[in-house]
Amino acid sequence: MTFLVDLAIVTVSCLALGLASKYLRQTAIPAYIIAGIILGKSGFDLISSEASYDFIQWLGRVGVILLMFYIGYEFNFKGIKEPGRLFAGCTDFGVNFIAGFALGLLIGMSLIETFILASAVYISSSAITISSLIENKRLIYPEAETVVWLMVFEDIILAILLVVLTSIMSGSLALIPVCLATTLLLIVFTFTLIKRLSNFISPLFERDDEIPILLIFALIFGFSAIAYLLSILLPCHISEVIIAFFLGSALSGVKSSRKLFEATISFKNLFLTIFFFSFGMMFQFQFATLFSAYFILVLFALITLSVSGKFISGALIGKRLHGSLETGLRVGAYTTPRGEFSIVLLAVVIGTRTGNYELLVSLVVAYVIILSIVGSGFAKHGDRIGKGIYKLIRLP
Repeated sequence: MTFLVDLAIVTVSCLALGLASKYLRQTAIPAYIIAGIILGKSGFDLISSEASYDFIQWLGRVGVILLMFYIGYEFNFKGIKEPGRLFAGCTDFGVNFIAGFALGLLIGMSLIETFILASAVYISSSAITISSLIENKRLIYPEAETVVWLMVFEDIILAILLVVLTSIMSGSLALIPVCLATTLLLIVFTFTLIKRLSNFISPLFERDDEIPILLIFALIFGFSAIAYLLSILLPCHISEVIIAFFLGSALSGVKSSRKLFEATISFKNLFLTIFFFSFGMMFQFQFATLFSAYFILVLFALITLSVSGKFISGALIGKRLHGSLETGLRVGAYTTPRGEFSIVLLAVVIGTRTGNYELLVSLVVAYVIILSIVGSGFAKHGDRIGKGIYKLIRLP
C-alpha cells in the first residue's frame, strides 16, 4: 500500500503544480522538478521507503525511453541533405558547446564535468521551443523551418553525446570505439528486423483490441532490454534511450503505425512527468551551496553565456541561410529555452557512475529551471526581441 500512497503524493503534487504552471502560461518542467526537490530527499522526504524511490525512478526511466522513441518516430533523416542545414547545426553546436566547455574549465570542473556541462548548455528544449512556435503562430515565419531543423540536429548530437559520455564514465576512452561499433550494429539490426517484419506487424497495428499497444511496448522494452543485456555482456555501456530513438525511426516507416503511435503520447507525457519529479527527488541538494555568492555568480555567468551563445549562433545562421541578421536573432530567441534534454543528459550520464557532482547537478537544475521559464518568454516574444536587438546593433 505504501506504493499507492507514494504514487498519490507524486501525481497529486505534479497535478497541482502543473495546473498552476498552465494557469501562469509557463512550462511545467521546472514545476515538476521543484516538486521532487521539495517532497524528496532534499526537502520533506515524504516518499516512505527506498523501494518507493527506486520504483518512482524506474517509472521516470520509462518516460525517458518513451520520449526518445517519440522523437525518433518524428525524426526525418532526409532533412540532413538540404542546403545550409549542416552549417546551421554545426554552428549551433560549435558556438554553444564551446561556450559551456570554456566556462566549465574556468570554474575548475573536471574534464568529465565540463563535458557534461557543455552538453547541457548546448541542448535546447525541443518541447518548449516547438510548442512556442505553434502556440504563438510562428510556424509561418521563414526561420521556423530552420528552428525545427536545429532541434532535430540537436537530437542527433544528443545520441552521440550519450554514447561518448556513458562510455567514458563506465570505463575508459579505449572503450568508446567498442561502444560506438556495438551501438551501430544494434541500430542496423533494429532497422533490418523491423523492415523484415513490417508485413507481419503492420496488420497487428490495425486490430481493435489490446494487441497493438502490447506490441509497441513489447518492441520498446524488448530492444531496451537487448541494449541492457549487451551492456552487461560487453565491457561497455549501450544506452537504451538511443536504441529507443532509432526504434521509433524504424517504426515510422511501418504502415498503420501512426494511429497507434499517437495513442502512446499520453503514456509518454505521464511517465516523463514522473521522470522530472524523480530527478528532483533523487539528489540531496546542499542549499548552503545554492545560496552561496560563488554559486550565484557562476549561475549568472552560465545563463548569460548560454543566452548570448544562442543569439550569436542564431545571428550567424540567419545571415547565412536567410540573408538577414534580424531573422537570425529571432532564431536565437526561439532556441533559448533549456529543459528536458539537459536534465535527461545529466540523469542518464550520472546514473552510470557514483561520484560527487554536487556543484554540477545544482548548476544544471537551477539553470534549467530559470532558462525554461525565461527562455519561454524569449521564444514567445522572439520577433520583438530580435527586432529590438537588431535596432540596438544598428545604432551608430
